[in-house]
Amino acid sequence: MKSTRKPTQKDVATHAGVSQAAVSSVLSGDAAGIRPEVQERIRDSAKALNYVPNRMAQALKTNRSMMIACIVPDLSNPFYPPLIRAVQKVVEPQGYDVIALSTDGSGAAEARMIELCIDRRVAGIVGVFFVATIRELAGALAADIPVVRYESAPKRGGALPVDDYYVDNHQVASALTAQLLGLGHRDIVFMASPGGPERARIGGYSAALVAAGLTPRVVTAPSYSIDGGAAIAAELLAEGSGRPTAIMCADDLLACGTIRACQTSGLSLPQDMSVTGFNNLAMTDVLNPSLTTVSLGQELFGQLAGERLLARVRGDVEGPGEAVALPYAIVDRASTARPRGDTSSSRVQQASLPDTGISGNAS
Repeated sequence: MKSTRKPTQKDVATHAGVSQAAVSSVLSGDAAGIRPEVQERIRDSAKALNYVPNRMAQALKTNRSMMIACIVPDLSNPFYPPLIRAVQKVVEPQGYDVIALSTDGSGAAEARMIELCIDRRVAGIVGVFFVATIRELAGALAADIPVVRYESAPKRGGALPVDDYYVDNHQVASALTAQLLGLGHRDIVFMASPGGPERARIGGYSAALVAAGLTPRVVTAPSYSIDGGAAIAAELLAEGSGRPTAIMCADDLLACGTIRACQTSGLSLPQDMSVTGFNNLAMTDVLNPSLTTVSLGQELFGQLAGERLLARVRGDVEGPGEAVALPYAIVDRASTARPRGDTSSSRVQQASLPDTGISGNAS
């Protein structure tokens, strides 16, 4: 008769030829001082024996669960699942599970999710917060829960153990606006919706237009959605001869709605209207026309956030948080061109991007 006894850490230790203490350390995520090849041998033995850790016992021992929380504004927004998946790829091989919490960008909901993380004794928090500040994170820090944030504006780091990875959205929007100006556009409208990094993006767009001697014009969609973008774009198109020649959208969903409204109105894109987005969502390269947009590094952030949290949990990193700039890239596709009737010189090159200090492309 086949044994139903579950394998124990002692069984794993015997199989791997190491001490039970070493097995406990590695499988609890605290492998400081244990050689990488020994760690790998222990994990291979655990897998071969189908060993399942007793998460409740580990939580009682360490006063922490083996969970990493990802707090994001909207799980239905395609921008966030790749970020969360990138965190999973880093922490799950080390024995941690990931829970995803959605806040709808509400400050009250962000505060509730942080309190939930404290109550559940999560090992760490990856957060994209629209409202919550260090004040709301104080309880998590007091409970020795490390926090890594994705930010929409430059940060400088500080005395508290909160690590910030950021994209300078003001700079990004300014570079994208400059690219449209270089194509010959002079009537460029920016479409946004309340919440998130729209202030920084509007600021960068406005600064670029003012520097070119032009007047910014911002319109507000009811939500970051395809329908929201289509509704506001239809209003702009109803202006007839006074309509803009380019619409910059604060995210790709708004841009998808704008393209739909333009096509419904019988416009030819990009000859009659140039459209741009933000976030480089997966579907933007298969739209007709494909969307010029900005890649903002959410997957790279997820990877770096997972690595940073593990380092703090293990004690490899202590003390003040760091601020790290993430790379971005303008992804130039078919939805932008010179305005119809513009016969000036050939299309400008993509705007130059700053040196962020991190190699590799954000996608």
